[in-house]
Amino acid sequence: MSDSASIWENEYPKSSEYSHFYSTYVQLVHKRNILDTLNEQMHELYTFANTLPGEKALFAYQEGKWTPKEIIGHMIDTERVFAFRALAFARGDQASYPGMDQDEYMVGNAFNERTLSDIANEYLAVRIASLHLFKNMNNEQINRSGKASGVSFSVRSIPFIIAGHERYHLNFIKEKYL
Repeated sequence: MSDSASIWENEYPKSSEYSHFYSTYVQLVHKRNILDTLNEQMHELYTFANTLPGEKALFAYQEGKWTPKEIIGHMIDTERVFAFRALAFARGDQASYPGMDQDEYMVGNAFNERTLSDIANEYLAVRIASLHLFKNMNNEQINRSGKASGVSFSVRSIPFIIAGHERYHLNFIKEKYL
């Protein structure tokens, strides 16, 4: 990571820096340097996805539930949305962004038609892009905030939300699907 990585070694974001909805995710993040956490997760999920047996990748533990391929696709979509919000807020954009309805994003998705390797490679590309985005922000940008879903989010809270969201879903896959 660049020299700017040290500005990410602060304490966890305060609960006032993000929607209460995301507190479960933020609490799943244990390391203080969030860029290190995102980097470690990248390797963990990429390896996990590429070793998940094919029959498990298309399994839904209950009618109407997502498959592991769809869950990983959901993580990709969510990270893209949050990375965009971080970029917009860091640049001082004062627009208020709508929420992300995860179920609407999943309507008509084609994750189950793709190979797990292809989905893992897309995940890897998105995570690398997110890491570059965050590591090249300065302290002023990290401490900016903006609105999404009618709630104020600090830029600093967003990588914690991304990391916690991924941890939550990876734990869920391991618990329900393996």
